[in-house]
This record gives sequence, structure tokens and C-alpha cells, in this order.
Amino acid sequence: MIKYGTIVVFLFLIVSGCGTFPSTTGMEKEQIIDLADQYFQDGQWPQASFLYTELMFKFPGDTETDFFLYRSALADRKQKLWADAEFYLYRVVNEFPRGVWADDAQFALAETMWMQRRDYRRDQTQVIRARQEVERFFETYPASPLIDSAFELSVLVNDHLAMRALFIGEFYIHRQETDAALLYLRDAMDNYGETSCRGAVLIAMGDLYRSMDNSYSAKTYYNRAIETCELTEEEQDQALSGLQELQ
Repeated sequence: MIKYGTIVVFLFLIVSGCGTFPSTTGMEKEQIIDLADQYFQDGQWPQASFLYTELMFKFPGDTETDFFLYRSALADRKQKLWADAEFYLYRVVNEFPRGVWADDAQFALAETMWMQRRDYRRDQTQVIRARQEVERFFETYPASPLIDSAFELSVLVNDHLAMRALFIGEFYIHRQETDAALLYLRDAMDNYGETSCRGAVLIAMGDLYRSMDNSYSAKTYYNRAIETCELTEEEQDQALSGLQELQ
């Protein structure tokens, strides 16, 4: 009897869950679009995604297909359905490269990958992909009104990757593997523009050259950090301490 009751409750929950998705029987396209937009604006992402997907199936080849794909992708992204979101966004940029939603979708692709970032000490595949997609945005849509937002995103992405390179460089300094340390520190310094960790990178370069008994280069990097970067108190003390040890 208990087992039977559990099954009844389970079936009730399934039916109830299915009932949360709206029926579009007998509705015209514009009515479905309006309903989908209402769910989207209200933040009811599963329902919005369901309706935009249904629009694609009910009206294949419609002139607004790129819009349906874009909105469905954003709704899926809100649910952290990353693979589905990326799939729909790639469809927009690849199948509708001249469409009105192409630049929005390209920016959303980079943004979606950035949203999946992990701590800079862990795997950075998604951040690297975000950088590739934001660079593709700059190349493909230089006149887009989203260009400022894309630039802001690129700064965040580059800063994150520079922190990663600095972390690995310092790891190799501690292991006295100077060639590997130099490789990563130069990557952090040269390939990501002005970053929040630039002062720390210059100080690490000073530490590296000091460990190699190259006093001239060590002093140069310590002084560059002090003179050109806004250092934290700890970074300031580290640079000064390095200079003192060279005297």
C-alpha cells in the first residue's frame, strides 16, 4: 500500500511538472511570440525556452528563426544549460551571419564561456574559448553597439589569463626552473595588455632575475613595478625588499 501511494505521488509530480509548460494549441505565431516574450521578461526560463523552441519547430525557415534561437539560448543559459546555449548561439552566428542578431549572439557566446570560468589555478579551457570568441567579435563586428561591452569583457578575460600565467610562473620560480618561469612570466607581461596583476608580474620577474644573479635586470623590474604600477602594500614591501637584497 505504501509503495502504491509513492507511485501515485510520483506520477502526480510528473503531471504537475508537465503542466507548467504552456499549451500553444490553436495559437497564431504572433500570439506564441508574445507569450514567449512574457515568460522571458518574467524570468521563467524553462517556459520561455520551450516556447521559442516550439516556434522553431512549428515555423521552420521563418524569417525570425535567428531571434528564436538567440532567445532560446539566453533562456537556456539562465538555467546553466551551457551546451544547449552554445549550440543555439553558434547556429545564429554561423547560419545567419548577416542577421540583426548575429553580433548579439557572437558577444553572448564569449560571455557564456566566460560565465563558465573556473579559478585561475584550475583548467582554463572555457576562458581561452571566451578570448577566442571575443576576438572573433572584434574582427567580425567592429561597428557593433556592443563593442564597449566586448572590450570590458576582454579586459576581464585577459586579466584572468594573466593571473594564471603569473601563478604558473611563480610555481616554476619556487622550483628553480628558470626557463619555464621566464616563459610564463613573459606571457603574463606581454600578451594580455594592462592587467590588475602587472605589478605582481614585474616583481616576479625581479625575483626571477635575482635568483639568476642578474642584478641589473632584477633592479630594472623592481623599479618598473614601483614607478609604473599601483602596488598593494604587500607588493610594495616585496619590491623594496628585493632591491635591498641586491645592495
